[in-house]
Amino acid sequence: MTLTVAAVARRLGVAPATLRTWDRRYGLGPSEHTAGAHRRYSSSDLARLVVMRRLTLEGVAPSEAAQLAATTAVADGGFALASVSTIPAAVIEAAVTDAVAIAGPGSGLDPAREVTTAEEAPALSGPDESEDAESLPGHHGRPTDAVDWAVSSLADRFAEEIRTRGVAPAWDAVLRPALATRDAAMHAAVARALAALPVATGDRAVLLAALHDPAAQVARGPVLLAAAAALAEAGSGARSVGEGVPVRMLAAAVRRVRPPALLLHTDAEPAADVVEDLLALARVRPAPLVVLLGDGWTPALKDRLRGAEVATGLADAVARCVGASTA
Repeated sequence: MTLTVAAVARRLGVAPATLRTWDRRYGLGPSEHTAGAHRRYSSSDLARLVVMRRLTLEGVAPSEAAQLAATTAVADGGFALASVSTIPAAVIEAAVTDAVAIAGPGSGLDPAREVTTAEEAPALSGPDESEDAESLPGHHGRPTDAVDWAVSSLADRFAEEIRTRGVAPAWDAVLRPALATRDAAMHAAVARALAALPVATGDRAVLLAALHDPAAQVARGPVLLAAAAALAEAGSGARSVGEGVPVRMLAAAVRRVRPPALLLHTDAEPAADVVEDLLALARVRPAPLVVLLGDGWTPALKDRLRGAEVATGLADAVARCVGASTA
């Protein structure tokens, strides 16, 4: 039995564009040909893709993950994978387990259930993932059991990372890189994992805000939820004003709430008028500690916002905010 690209995408919970990228960059494409020269995925092809997805989720570099995924071979009715000294054995075992569950003989693959229309199976020569609507968060395609399973599985994995590392370190090392992909299942899983975490307020709550990036296709709100959960984990409260609140209104909130710290996030360089409002915000008294988080703070802007502290990641930002709260 072989599968179309759309059927494989649904089973893995990724966009078809992601599969095209893995095919183009790493050679992890379909190996079977049918009448009319249409290329379709075999169960072994699918197993390699499952391994690729699991290894990248575990933090293995995509190029290294692809090389390792290519070694996936059928063994005793399941799949085997080459052992690499730099990758923990537990990671290799987890990848093989996923491959068996999704692509193995007992995975429930049914050719009749995998039939798709031409519209659901875009050609491998189609547009790049940046042009594929299914690769964007918020795509409202037909839900499938495979996608739901993928989101639940990923959310469980993210939750385990949070339990093991702590909220902020897990965000920096795992969740934020996952959000940097154009994988809708990844985004949904991160949101699900974060939504289950407790948050707190209080008299000395840190104020959280994010500058709106009109060019961004993905809302950055999850970072504020992650920050609130990380602060709660550290014993501090948080109040979020959300993303896109005008800075002049944020200044009013600072005067009213008088937070010990303000965590301000952006991944895009602020416009000139926003910078002027930020300079005015820095003059608000009593002045909170302003902690800058994200990739949008240029060196020149950091110099202009004197007194603000630049965090290297969420864990660093939370530590600075907690320090201000307990001072």
